Amino acid sequence: MKILVTGATGNVGGQVVSQLATTPHELTVATRDGVCPDGMVGNALKVDFEQPPVASPQFDAIFIVRPPHLADPALFVRFLAPHARDTRIVFLSVQGADTAGYLPHAKIEKAITAMGFPHVYIRPSYFMENLTTTLWPELEKHRRIYLPAGALALDWVSVRDVAAVAVAALTGCVQTASITVCSGHQTDFRTLCEIINRATGAQVRYQPASLWGYCRYMRRSGAAWSFIMIMLLLHFLPRFSRPAAHDCRATAAVLGRKPDTLDAFVRRHHAQFAALAEETRQEK
Repeated sequence: MKILVTGATGNVGGQVVSQLATTPHELTVATRDGVCPDGMVGNALKVDFEQPPVASPQFDAIFIVRPPHLADPALFVRFLAPHARDTRIVFLSVQGADTAGYLPHAKIEKAITAMGFPHVYIRPSYFMENLTTTLWPELEKHRRIYLPAGALALDWVSVRDVAAVAVAALTGCVQTASITVCSGHQTDFRTLCEIINRATGAQVRYQPASLWGYCRYMRRSGAAWSFIMIMLLLHFLPRFSRPAAHDCRATAAVLGRKPDTLDAFVRRHHAQFAALAEETRQEK
């Protein structure tokens, strides 16, 4: 199969490329400059969703990741228009895109469906990797997770598992038009900190924030309002809605194993989390 992967320098896209590199499929990486990033295996194709599409070879499957600053579905329609309508489109969407039509991902899903492409919409639950990316600065600086999440419990999934499901979808091993990638286990942030501390000896804590206190703190820390709104969408608004019921058995069936657990994720990143404990000892 000939497969094109966009978003290859991101967390999920990078994992998709890494996992496809071990298969016999012909891999092409989409980049804005048309150059394959260092350390990646495959061909490179210049793709910029904000520019008119250049001449492109045809692919059997395309993995699409929406750049965070792009919300106009017309940009993705323009990108996909030259491709044959039997091309399988695998789109990294979000949970709730099937019911919340105002979400950018929902509008892109609708556009892809209207164009007639066979598709699989990947709708992951909460990324474990948020711990080592968006939540990491606060963990590293103050040994805490500071969010207006209250007692909110989330279903945590690893990027590795999301990418594995995406690869299965790209290669025709997912037969449904959409799949929610989830573990089926709900964990709140206080319990999460206990898992980290137990596994690494760190002394991180969860400090619930008020809505206004969190917004004020983040603005004083230099965060843009757009980033703050995303964090509220993930950690504040879900407190006031009933969690959607998802059958997570489909994830395990595609993976051929149980999804990663938080304990396994922390063990895999033990050195990074254990450094928090070492820094605490040095400060004392």
